Amino acid sequence: MLEFLLHILISFMVLGISLFPAQMVKTKGGGNLANMAGISGLLGIILVGIGIFIGGAEAVHAYHYITFIAQLIILGLSLLIYRLFKKQGYSKLINICSICLVIISQLTYVYYIIASFMY
Repeated sequence: MLEFLLHILISFMVLGISLFPAQMVKTKGGGNLANMAGISGLLGIILVGIGIFIGGAEAVHAYHYITFIAQLIILGLSLLIYRLFKKQGYSKLINICSICLVIISQLTYVYYIIASFMY
């Protein structure tokens, strides 16, 4: 039961982190950053759909905890960046940092899916 709960929590955290920059970029940004935010959101939806469909494990392993803690840290950093965005307004650096966090989150999720096959 714990492995299923961790799997669902990790999947929804990745989905939330993937859709988070689209909220910031669409307000004032345009062009390439908006396209990158949209692509990362779409890629996040696809990754989470595939991960929920084929992922999962029969027992809790260390990679569950590693991925969960990494996603929590990324989620905290994303919330901090969103707070800076609300305080400071539009900034290209803030948008680039948020998109980089999404890419790191998605790469961590890919590691999680691959590790679920290996162990």
